[in-house]
Amino acid sequence: MNIDFGRLIINDSRPLVFILSGAGLSAESGIPTFRGKHGLWKNLYPSEIASDTALKERPEDVFEFYNFRIAKAVDCLPNAAHTSIAQFQQAVKDYCDVVHVTQNVDNLNELAGSPSVFHLHGDFQSSLCSQCKNTFPRLGLYKKNNVCPVCGASGYSVRPNVVLFGEMPYGLDWITSYLKKVCVFMSVGTSGAVYPAANFVLDTEAAIRINFDIETGKRRNARFTHEITGPCSQTLPPVLEALKEELSSRFREQKNK
Repeated sequence: MNIDFGRLIINDSRPLVFILSGAGLSAESGIPTFRGKHGLWKNLYPSEIASDTALKERPEDVFEFYNFRIAKAVDCLPNAAHTSIAQFQQAVKDYCDVVHVTQNVDNLNELAGSPSVFHLHGDFQSSLCSQCKNTFPRLGLYKKNNVCPVCGASGYSVRPNVVLFGEMPYGLDWITSYLKKVCVFMSVGTSGAVYPAANFVLDTEAAIRINFDIETGKRRNARFTHEITGPCSQTLPPVLEALKEELSSRFREQKNK
């Protein structure tokens, strides 16, 4: 699909592009989607095991579940979609701000070279102490009696720094205000079923709002101006390249005035 970025409305000297990414971005790298057909774990839905209630009532199962997910992600590598986001961020950094908020807890964006990624739901690389609320780099896998390096709490206190069902995502205190300033909003590989992220498209006033969906036949969200289906590694790079060309052209014109 060709998108006419020529009609892009830029009100500030530095335009702002907002990218929201989800599980579909990393699916081609071998990380199962949380809600897809491979999302079940021991015949349990993620909402049953990755919840604040489960952490209180059966922490050993929650730890086993996340240890399984961490182990599955260890050998996964970034795909062309991750790389295209990183390259886009680097290419336009002198004249455009790019805010990339991901729902993913893997570090494939960072491995691809992205200079800035905000993890809405936390990440596999860090741990959280449920007692003192501090975060710190993860050491090994999760087990009972891992000790918090800050307050010394043990038992099941050192947990994955991931947002469980029933907990509040990170960044909600600033994301909405950023969405008001966006000129292009992209949703990449998200299910559109996880809130509040599914409502981000409602909060933005961007003239161009693109949804990249890995699944065909889904009901379209009318708030998107463009709907593109197919593997993100194929659909996203050409669109980011076209946007980069438009932004760089605008920047050159502005410099020559």
